Amino acid sequence: MVSSMGISVVLAIAIGVWFGLTLDRWFDTKPWFFYIFLFIGIAAGFKNVYVIAGREIRKSDDNDQ
Repeated sequence: MVSSMGISVVLAIAIGVWFGLTLDRWFDTKPWFFYIFLFIGIAAGFKNVYVIAGREIRKSDDNDQ
């Protein structure tokens, strides 16, 4: 579970950074899109951690009953 959370956070941030850098190259707007999509990637990573943790907690509660 912990490894999937880590991979999820890193992957979301990496995709956001890549997308931001690509848009910056296309539109020559350095560093605006990089920062925008970096923060979107960070938010998405933490949302993924929240979803994974909630799923594991519900699964644990179901097993306890």
